[in-house]
Amino acid sequence: MSDTEEMKQLRGHRNMLLTNCDWTIMPDSPLSESKQTEWKTYRQSLRDITKTANPKMRTDMSNMLDETSVTWPTKPS
Repeated sequence: MSDTEEMKQLRGHRNMLLTNCDWTIMPDSPLSESKQTEWKTYRQSLRDITKTANPKMRTDMSNMLDETSVTWPTKPS
């Protein structure tokens, strides 16, 4: 796995998205089984993103990931 700054920032953003939806897969989640399945699929897509994404940095000298350079999975509603 590449250890470029782009990939480090991609993983950081991905990890934040995963953390924000941890509640969806907890045993006491209020979601139905079908909704939990949707969230599990979304979370797996987030974990797999480092295998397929080709992230770029923003061009404004901010040294930040250009989040639009990555096709993020769609979060369930």
